Amino acid sequence: QEKGTSLRTCVENYRKLAEGECYIDTAFHLIISDPTAVVLGQELPALVKDGYTSFKVFMTYDDLVLSDKQLLEVFDVARREEALVMVHCEGYDAIRFLTTRLEREGHIAPYYHGVSRPQAVEREATHRAISHAEIVGVPIMIVHVSGREAMEQVRWAQQRGLPVHAETCPQYITLTADDMKGLNMDMSGAKYVCSPPPRDA
Repeated sequence: QEKGTSLRTCVENYRKLAEGECYIDTAFHLIISDPTAVVLGQELPALVKDGYTSFKVFMTYDDLVLSDKQLLEVFDVARREEALVMVHCEGYDAIRFLTTRLEREGHIAPYYHGVSRPQAVEREATHRAISHAEIVGVPIMIVHVSGREAMEQVRWAQQRGLPVHAETCPQYITLTADDMKGLNMDMSGAKYVCSPPPRDA
């Protein structure tokens, strides 16, 4: 969903793109970037009833980031409608602060993408998402966990009996922060840039 657009229209547009182009059945999960009163009160509940029972929210990225209040509101709809929220957990303001500082110091090689997103940025956001889910009383899925510290937050929540789940991706198992250095801190390291970034632990 792009900000200012209807979630229902977004789904219909993607459905049209898939029609006649797929050899298998397709399904979508939603990305919510603009949780307006209409989206939360009408469109999202109706889409869940239509079978779109999972959706993703982001705690970072200029065009996708939701405020804490917006996260709580989306979580509350998910609780009422018995849907699953997937959460990309990275602290937006911390990333912006670190990125600005690194750029000011001339650190712009791909390797510094990871430096701008240390484990603390993911750990803090993961803990915040878990806390919001606990406040609302809703299960959540933390997506693409990249390191030990975020996983420790998930374990902490699970040990307390909270319905918090997590998944990771192959790049976090096979790559390390050093891969982003490339051959000699050059742009070849950009091949390994992802968010959250590859880590050493």
